[in-house]
Amino acid sequence: MKIAVLVSCLVVLGLFIFATQVPITLTENEVAKAIEEASSESEVPVDEDILAQVVQLSVAKLEEAQRTRLKYLASAYFVIWLVFILYILHLERQQQELDKRLAQLEQESEPDAE
Repeated sequence: MKIAVLVSCLVVLGLFIFATQVPITLTENEVAKAIEEASSESEVPVDEDILAQVVQLSVAKLEEAQRTRLKYLASAYFVIWLVFILYILHLERQQQELDKRLAQLEQESEPDAE
């Protein structure tokens, strides 16, 4: 039981580390394609260099916000699993105490049976 709890704790910790390290980036081609589509749909002439800077700045802000949300999500998931694992360990400890008490009661009742 303890091995399963430790393994699940390590898995959750690994997922937490992995989730907070995931880079979320758009490639240059995706940004260029978005700028090309936006400028082709625009009826007003647009400076593509300024538009590229605005898009890249916007994408950077959105990516930072997404990383923050991922960290909160992973942290909440980690805390929930930590509480769950601690509860399982508490139940295991109680079960061991009950088993000891049951064995003690069985030993005490054996002389009465004779």
